[in-house]
Amino acid sequence: MTIRNLFSRGFAVAFVSVVAGMSARAFADAPAPKWYDTIGLSGYLQSSYVGNLEDSDRNKTNVGRQFDTNGNSFSLNTFLLQIAKPVGDSDHYGFTVRLRAGQDAAALNTATGSGGGNFAVQEAYLTYATTSKLQFIGGRFVTPEGFEGVDTVNNPNFSEGLLFTVMEPINHTGIKANYTFSDKVNATLGVVNGWNVDTDNNSQKTLLWQIATTPTKQISWSFQGLYGNEITQPVAGIPAGDHADTLSLDTVLGFNPIDKLSLNAQLNWRQTSNDPTLVTADHGTTVGTTHALGAGLWGSFATTSKFTETVRYEIVSDQDGGHVFPGGPFVAPLGPPEPTAGTSTDQTVQEFTLTHKTMLTSSMGTRLEYRHDWSNEPAFVRSDGSAVRVQNTISVDWFVTF
Repeated sequence: MTIRNLFSRGFAVAFVSVVAGMSARAFADAPAPKWYDTIGLSGYLQSSYVGNLEDSDRNKTNVGRQFDTNGNSFSLNTFLLQIAKPVGDSDHYGFTVRLRAGQDAAALNTATGSGGGNFAVQEAYLTYATTSKLQFIGGRFVTPEGFEGVDTVNNPNFSEGLLFTVMEPINHTGIKANYTFSDKVNATLGVVNGWNVDTDNNSQKTLLWQIATTPTKQISWSFQGLYGNEITQPVAGIPAGDHADTLSLDTVLGFNPIDKLSLNAQLNWRQTSNDPTLVTADHGTTVGTTHALGAGLWGSFATTSKFTETVRYEIVSDQDGGHVFPGGPFVAPLGPPEPTAGTSTDQTVQEFTLTHKTMLTSSMGTRLEYRHDWSNEPAFVRSDGSAVRVQNTISVDWFVTF
């Protein structure tokens, strides 16, 4: 090898070493990302029109609905903004804040006994990960119960069902821990103030739990529940109910045999012992054990990439003076957080819903829906003011997500 070749090779090696060193220093000198660099914004805007075929002239109220309560009216349902920081690998914490404005925010405040009018803090919680498997969540968060969620644009139907409206809470304030056993199984255990309350309405706390599993890609199953005293103390004219403990058990099963078909089922059972709100036949109150049972079925089929058809059936039965369904000729003098008392006799309420969903773009869509509710008691209202056993509504909503 000549001296010239040695010189050329040595120069090349030296040049590569210098460039590599400069690159390493450039990467090393790059500032670490700040916590606020990972914050993301997302949300949705939703409006709707609901036509009540039984109540076209008078009260214009859809009975048995959580959010879409205004019949024969256009509504700005929700503008929701989510501000979230994911849990970081180095700082081990994150947070989520979901702010809601619109008619549904007012309904949410009413359901939870909060003020705020047409503005609501739907969720606000901090997450801290002690390990890759264990997380602690503290603040206000949605309930683990149910198939349907409080963000209606994520549900297969536009209207919230009977189970969401009368059998489940919406949110809780407290703390919970989640442990991930594997990519197929995780469990949650928490202590909260109660159903739909920020400040505890009595001297006892409520236990919250959930076990969720996805044994296969096609099957998901969860079992969740709540146990605690949900009676507001004191209530004028009603015994304190210090031992009126409510046990709520809920399970959801999902099955997706093919990509286009989604099948889901939910079963919810509730018992309140020493319930001081038990309504007697003469519209009085006494103390006793009350029960309520609800079940729901959902089936969704995507006919094309833009069109999805969904059918839903639900049944809710209150027993032994449970009276979970609102409305009817007699309403007991109680409010949240205990699910609203209804008629003075036990009821079995059912509903059947057909929903057609069209996605205009990947983030913009609309749903056309027909819903039929019926009961063994006259729980609904006709346009002449009379109480009837059925209610029919036709709805359309339009939404955009971001």
